[in-house]
Amino acid sequence: MALFRKTPFDRHWPLWAARFLWFLSRMVRTKVIGFDRSRQFPVSLFAHWHGDELVHLPHFSNLGISLLVSHSKDGEIMATAARALGYRVTRGSSSRGAVGGLLALLQEVRTGHNTALAVDGPRGPRGVCKPGIVRLAQKTGAPLFPMGVAASRKFVFKKTWNKVYLPLPFSRQVIYLTEPLYFSEKANPEEMDALCRHVEEELHHAEHEAQRVLATWH
Repeated sequence: MALFRKTPFDRHWPLWAARFLWFLSRMVRTKVIGFDRSRQFPVSLFAHWHGDELVHLPHFSNLGISLLVSHSKDGEIMATAARALGYRVTRGSSSRGAVGGLLALLQEVRTGHNTALAVDGPRGPRGVCKPGIVRLAQKTGAPLFPMGVAASRKFVFKKTWNKVYLPLPFSRQVIYLTEPLYFSEKANPEEMDALCRHVEEELHHAEHEAQRVLATWH
C-alpha cells in the first residue's frame, strides 16, 4: 500500500523537474575538481551540505550513486526525481529510523555502490555534521570525499531551512572534492563528536577551495 495517494501531477512533475535540472546544468559552465581521485577506489562515499543537492544531482547523474531519501512526501518527490536522473535510492532517515537508513546504505556500499549523503540533515541545524556519514565510513572502510561548491550567480530559495539554490543560466560554478578521509572502526562519543567536527572542517575547506578556483577562473 502506498504511503501517499498520488495524483497524475504528483507522478509527473518530479520527472519534469529532473529534466529541467539536467537542461539547466548544461547552461552553466562547471568545473569539477577532484572527482577522478574517487575512481581509484572500488567504492567511495561523498559528503556534502544540504542546499547543494540541486547542483550535484544533474552533474553526477547516471553513475549509479546511491542516495538516502526520507519516507516523507517530499522524500517521495526527491526519490522520483533522483531515479529519473539515474541514481539508486534507498529510503530511510539519518535521524528518526537512523539504524534502518544506515543499514540500507551499508548494504549499498558493501555491494559496490558509491554513496552520497547530505551530512547535516534531514532537519539541520544547517552546517552541523551528524554521525551517520562517519559511522558509514567506519563500518565499510570506504574513503570519504567532502564536496564543496561555489557559484558565480544563483537563485536561493530563502524560505527553505537549508537555503537550497539553483545556479543561474550562463553562470559559472566549481565543484571541489578534497583528499579522501578515513576513520578508525570504533570511536567513543567524544571521539565521534571530534570526527564530525573534522568532516565539517573539510567541507568548509572544500568550499573555500571551490571559491578560490572560481575567483581565478577567467
